[in-house]
Amino acid sequence: MIELAATSSIAFSAFGDITIGCDPGTGAHIYWQRGACQSEADAQGVSYAPYAHALFGFLMQTDAGLTEPVLMIGCGGGSLATMLHRAGRAVEIVDIDPVSFELARSHFGLPSGIPCHVADGVSFLQAINPQQRYGAIMIDAFHGSEVPPHFLDVSFFQLCAGRLQGGFTVMNVLETTANRVALSCLFRAVDAWLQQQGHSLRLFEEGMCGEQNLLLLAGDVGGLSKPELLMPPHGAAEEIREDLARMRFRPDLELPSWGVVP
Repeated sequence: MIELAATSSIAFSAFGDITIGCDPGTGAHIYWQRGACQSEADAQGVSYAPYAHALFGFLMQTDAGLTEPVLMIGCGGGSLATMLHRAGRAVEIVDIDPVSFELARSHFGLPSGIPCHVADGVSFLQAINPQQRYGAIMIDAFHGSEVPPHFLDVSFFQLCAGRLQGGFTVMNVLETTANRVALSCLFRAVDAWLQQQGHSLRLFEEGMCGEQNLLLLAGDVGGLSKPELLMPPHGAAEEIREDLARMRFRPDLELPSWGVVP
């Protein structure tokens, strides 16, 4: 996480008040809600979060956004959408909180041409035209530090799969010692369903003890390779490059040895 010599402002939201920190010297911004960092980006809107660069790197290995748009569920500062837009990829964002779109545009430079939909992610996918397809669906949506529980179910991954034109679904979760066993059960259930479709679940982790961002890659993901830093943020390229080098595909769906609860 970046450290800011920051000024701050507060935006009021029905989903928890939001604090935006800004470094007057560099123009970097950080977005806090319900005690958790939701976004951090440089003055150009490029993320400082290593996992966001991993997501970006995975998507840039595919045609997602070239023919069918990428759908992002969860906005925050919108930095990943901004990065995709700059890379020439079509992207749309869904978020239940309209305030997040206002802040992403006013503080993080979210381009005005990116379509933004105010809706719950599940409700949006259920309500859209049945013929609508996406090149990839990304879920980076949190209530504080927790992913909303209705996303953590096999039925949600099935819903996403029905809206894909090939491609894959990827979800960012915060894996902790408290939720690791429950997440492992989800991994196995999703993987069992994917195996029936001729696909599998892959996990890409930060490789850190205790608490880490973990990416669930579901669908046509067998050919994805370890991502590289493609769009460095100002002032943190080497640090993020090192973080990406440390990240890894988990060899299987087993709990890491340091995560097993005795």
